[in-house]
Amino acid sequence: YVTFEGDNNVLLQLVAKRLLTDFSDKFKDADIGALASFVVGQAADAAIHGTGLRTVAQTIKDFGSTARSVKELRETNVQRELLTDRVETMVSDLAGRLRGAEKLSPEEAAELFNSQQDELIEAARAHGELLQWEAFTRAYEGIEDEGTRQVIEWLHDVFGLGLIEKHLAWYLIHGRLSPQRAQAITAYIDRLLARLRPHVQDLEDAFGYEQEHLRAPISSGIEAERQEESREYYRKLAASGNAPIDEKTLKAKKRATRPTT
Repeated sequence: YVTFEGDNNVLLQLVAKRLLTDFSDKFKDADIGALASFVVGQAADAAIHGTGLRTVAQTIKDFGSTARSVKELRETNVQRELLTDRVETMVSDLAGRLRGAEKLSPEEAAELFNSQQDELIEAARAHGELLQWEAFTRAYEGIEDEGTRQVIEWLHDVFGLGLIEKHLAWYLIHGRLSPQRAQAITAYIDRLLARLRPHVQDLEDAFGYEQEHLRAPISSGIEAERQEESREYYRKLAASGNAPIDEKTLKAKKRATRPTT
């Protein structure tokens, strides 16, 4: 769905508001013990990721091996954890920045909310990407044919790792990935694309797109026919000796026939 202006920002804002509402609902009836547990969990998360303990552990574990760096990242559970963690962290951070807005005047609350528009939209987009990945994963896990499953496994990894690569800066800044694993992601995606290259046409044909879906005459093959007709015309023209002579060739001929003194 899109808004009638073709701009999804309004819908993304609504998604972000819903995410914040769901987040706050978790603590609506929480007791002191549950709230304290959450605060301790946040502190522990900051200690692990903020000080680089997790990335140091990854670097030591992966040392000297690109294959080892990407092995875990290819696992479905690891991709799910990274994508989910990004959404939850973004929503949690937003909730913290917007805390107390209900105590402000309507004007001040609106100003505070508007100051977080970029983060709200990014959180909503991250949520949408997670939903896409989950839908892809469910479909992939239901494939029984071995040959098809292998190709879709590569495609699934390209999609999942591509989402992580797209937001590498976030994962590095927040200590979720080591620099070595971050570099390994791009290198491995390139390898996967090479494996997928022979299957690209089959993957495209699987969507079942026809000319009525494309709705562009240039995609029908007519442009290729026109280009071939043009090339054939100039071949015949050159063979007849009536082809136009370009200026450089003409000047070269004049210099060659100019008498020397």
